[in-house]
Amino acid sequence: MPYTIDKYNGTTLAVVEDGTIDSTLDIKLIGKNYAGYGEVQNENFVHILENFAGANPPSRAISGQIWYDSSNKKVKFYDSTLQKWKNTGSTEVSANAPAGLSTGDFWYDSTNKQIYVYDGSTYVLVGPQGVAGLGTTQMKSMTVTDTSTAEHAIIAAYVDGEVMYVVSSDLDFELSTASTTLLGGASKFRYIKPGITLVNTANTIGITDVSSGRIFWGTASNSLKLQGYSAADFVLNTPGGIIFSSIARFADVGFTVGDSNDLAVKIDTDGITPIIKNDLSSTIKFQTTSAGPTVNTPLRLVNANILPGTDSDGTSGTDIGASAFKFKNVHAVRVYGDGSNLTNLDADELTSGTVPTARLSGTYTINISGSSTSSTTATTAINCSNLLVGGNPRSGSVSTPDSGDPDTVAVRTSAGDLCATIFRGTATSALFADLAEKYLADKEYDVGTVVVVGGEAEVTECMVGDRAFGAVSANPAFKMNDGLEGGTYIALKGRVPVKVIGAVRKGDKLIAAGNGCAGPSHIVLRNTSIRAGSFPDTFAIALESSDDEGVKLIESVIL
Repeated sequence: MPYTIDKYNGTTLAVVEDGTIDSTLDIKLIGKNYAGYGEVQNENFVHILENFAGANPPSRAISGQIWYDSSNKKVKFYDSTLQKWKNTGSTEVSANAPAGLSTGDFWYDSTNKQIYVYDGSTYVLVGPQGVAGLGTTQMKSMTVTDTSTAEHAIIAAYVDGEVMYVVSSDLDFELSTASTTLLGGASKFRYIKPGITLVNTANTIGITDVSSGRIFWGTASNSLKLQGYSAADFVLNTPGGIIFSSIARFADVGFTVGDSNDLAVKIDTDGITPIIKNDLSSTIKFQTTSAGPTVNTPLRLVNANILPGTDSDGTSGTDIGASAFKFKNVHAVRVYGDGSNLTNLDADELTSGTVPTARLSGTYTINISGSSTSSTTATTAINCSNLLVGGNPRSGSVSTPDSGDPDTVAVRTSAGDLCATIFRGTATSALFADLAEKYLADKEYDVGTVVVVGGEAEVTECMVGDRAFGAVSANPAFKMNDGLEGGTYIALKGRVPVKVIGAVRKGDKLIAAGNGCAGPSHIVLRNTSIRAGSFPDTFAIALESSDDEGVKLIESVIL
């Protein structure tokens, strides 16, 4: 009885008579009781396994059959509707747009060297962008090098194969010869600046060759910020180039002089009072001669101007200051003139001579720096090296830590420390992070050892199931019970390193785990027979994580 061979869609493909072989397909169909069927059957399997690999396509293909094109190293399938072999999983390569592609298939245009994707009705260009036959037109990301071979990432804007401008985020750099050639030559690009560098901007000051015509056009050629004025209407920042033909007016914010805006001239917030201010230091020099900063000519105030005085005593000038507007402090090596209105006279040097009695009316406090030569010169000069505190002279004292000389002024040590026996007042900050108290321990323990009440003294290292209450402190911020001899500081509150055994995660609750170590409560409870309801409370929280299973110090907060 012959075999009727049907395709997957149910249509009959061939009828194979008994004892025969049908060659309708590229594999042989074997009839019933055909002698030597094993060799034919095995060859069929091999041909299917290798996808009929060969330089030429199978001659009796059916729709959906797969063929490995060994010449082009591509896998293809047969489309019986188009009666052609089509690429599968790769791009169609041809000079002209191919027919019969499915939506999403790619075609490589071998003439213009561009890739297209088929959207079901037409081909859409993927890239590179450009007009067919007119060169590349696209924004291209690329790497260039400078003269020191350092690499820089840029975006080059191509139009018809020519770079019009370059976008860079790096500081100024000069292109290497190879990179200059890549961008069109030294006359096109040589120096790249941060931002956008136009073609034909080939010098260090960033001026584009206008004659090339490749510049910005539109509103940038007459910026709105310039209000339509040409460059010739503006003041140039060049020596001798700043000339005002009429009075220049500045707003109340004023103006500054100097590379670092040193001198400021402005109007006070009241909108009336002028201010001349040195923004970088505390002095202003007035120079009345061209010989240098030293002023050899006396100064006097005439109306609103400070001018050299015309008389030796300056009496023809106008007073500086007034009774209603006094100078706060006047510092000088010597002060000449009438001191009848002085409350305090503070001079670096008291010259010899007799001070006229008429000049000493009123009450004065004279502070003399230095040491006196005798008690008859100035009866209070012996106290000049002291600081007058509460009516009593006090000498300075640099004491050792935890000590202080009575009735002295505390002076910082060479290390900047201020030492005293007891400080009284309010502290706004501390160098370290925990509050600790001294307890007597049964032996010396390392920093971070978890302790409980017990042992031969007051505290001892914890064991599993103990109620831990603290850990040996490294650097206490606040020391309680400091006078206890032989005591150990135990951190009771705050941030301290704690000995922890086993892996730990930030936020784990810590309880006693034995041998002076803490452990995460969920791990300790899992590894012991103690019931959770009877287990001691958490005494600390881990502030960091560690996968180390051994004993280590973990930054924690004592609760």
